[in-house]
Amino acid sequence: MENKRKDRRIIRTQTALHQALDKLIEEKGYEAVTVEDITSRANLGRTTFYLHYQDKEDLYLESFEEYLYSVVEEFNQHPLIFWFRDRKENLLYSVFKTIKKNSKIFSLLTSDKTMKVYERFKRIIKNTAWKLINENAWAQKKIKTISMPIDLIIEYFSGAMWSSVVWWSGNGFEPSAEEMAGLFRRMFFPGLLRALNVRKMHDLIENL
Repeated sequence: MENKRKDRRIIRTQTALHQALDKLIEEKGYEAVTVEDITSRANLGRTTFYLHYQDKEDLYLESFEEYLYSVVEEFNQHPLIFWFRDRKENLLYSVFKTIKKNSKIFSLLTSDKTMKVYERFKRIIKNTAWKLINENAWAQKKIKTISMPIDLIIEYFSGAMWSSVVWWSGNGFEPSAEEMAGLFRRMFFPGLLRALNVRKMHDLIENL
């Protein structure tokens, strides 16, 4: 029972911090927000903040990760071809659309020349990819038939996503999110389909 109470306290604390950050971003912009601003708005101490997060980037990126998880939940309700199809509703477009919507923040994040944000972003993409795989029966079946290590594919994917976002940011987030999703799809998916031993898109909807 104590663990459940503790879990609820953690959830309440993290929710309060996220809400405080969201409101402060609306009021003064991400760059101007400090950890002290966040804890003051959430009526929490700095020590409490650092028990959960390293800095405001850590807090913000957790929201991004939670969003991606919700997208995965939605897409896993559809056939796997939804992940790959060249339409606005595909998974990649959802990711790039969100980044474009928060372009000011991602412009600051990608300007960080340390490995800090890079490693966190890669971790988020890798966690999301594993969630896709672990919760999709077709993917579970398919990874058993490939000779290439699946963790290598995911590592490559997460690095390619970050490099694409950095390039996009450097170009003022042009072209559009839809075009970026299409470009990434054309660069990455042919190799992925070969690794999965899939010769044509129709094979993505084969019966299990």
